[in-house]
Amino acid sequence: MTLYQVDKAIKLLTHNLDPVPFQRYQEDRAGFLDGFDLTDGERNALEQADIARLYAMGAQPFILQALAMRLSNEPDIMTYFPKYINIVEPYGHPSYET
Repeated sequence: MTLYQVDKAIKLLTHNLDPVPFQRYQEDRAGFLDGFDLTDGERNALEQADIARLYAMGAQPFILQALAMRLSNEPDIMTYFPKYINIVEPYGHPSYET
């Protein structure tokens, strides 16, 4: 797995002041992901915005939450957080090892 590349793609979509990467992802997910060295499974999960699968693969949970929230168009983290927990809870607790 190339989790660094998964996290790099997610971070570019969520922690970037430039709106162009997220707009490009929304318009052409496959095209946006062409610049990343991803396995087929990782690429598929990112193309489908499958938050649960990305979490289960080991994507960094804090930036993944930011992506999930952005995709949901939910502006309030306190409202969205319980929804995120419900999505990822079946996959256990993340590892915070670096």
